[in-house]
Amino acid sequence: MKAIGRFIGLALWFRQTLPLKLCRHVWKHLLGRKLCWGDLAFYNADLYEGLRAMINDAKWMTDKEFVEVYPCQFQVEVGGELRELCPGGNDKQLTKDTVEEYIEGYSMMLLVHSVEEELNAMKQGFSDIIPQHILCGLTAEDLTLLLSGGSGDVTYERLYGIVNFVNSIGCTQKRLEQFKRWFWKLVKEMSQKERQQLLYFATGSSTLPPLDITGERTRDRVGITVEIQHDSRSALPMASTCGQRISIPLYRSFQLFKFKLTTALQCQTYNLG
Repeated sequence: MKAIGRFIGLALWFRQTLPLKLCRHVWKHLLGRKLCWGDLAFYNADLYEGLRAMINDAKWMTDKEFVEVYPCQFQVEVGGELRELCPGGNDKQLTKDTVEEYIEGYSMMLLVHSVEEELNAMKQGFSDIIPQHILCGLTAEDLTLLLSGGSGDVTYERLYGIVNFVNSIGCTQKRLEQFKRWFWKLVKEMSQKERQQLLYFATGSSTLPPLDITGERTRDRVGITVEIQHDSRSALPMASTCGQRISIPLYRSFQLFKFKLTTALQCQTYNLG
């Protein structure tokens, strides 16, 4: 793994493109940035949503109800082996009062501690080539952009060419076309940063890869699927970065559509600031 870190460092040093698709927390680790449980959203979106639901349930369930629904100890299975999230974790019961501690430990075990030796070796190899102080002002997204050779300029036209819609609920053609108009109207109104947030929300990267130029044809290397879900006034749009898919409920008005999608993009977990 140290060799891989050095290879990434050499590519950056000699300004060579290296479009590796690593999870966001790996880039943050290479940069020496502190990880948080929100980084799990870009590693396993379904698991992240499940843990977020646990936090919400802890707000309204009674202590007894919470323990019955989540009969967990402070342990997690990694590679077929049970690992404690804290000393004595095998005997420590998850409760409403300890849910945040549990989720933080659970996330760090999956993202870091279970592969800590490999991540540290990669970071050491990377640091052998690129001193850490040179990277102090970079974010994970900046590093991805530098290595990918892609474009941070996410234009309306480029997004229009890579987004496809899936009518999974079988709504009428009229409603489908209205949904598409709302989507593109909002994208056109977005600032550059907001379009980056949309791209990041769907793919886990705020940069677009270089165009694939074959002969006289130019094709994009990335595609985003927007899946239309049943109407829900309370649900926010959800994304699966592995499948580069956004699921958006069929909201009843453009104002609600705009509010819900904008809210999802501006959630702290997905913030590009």
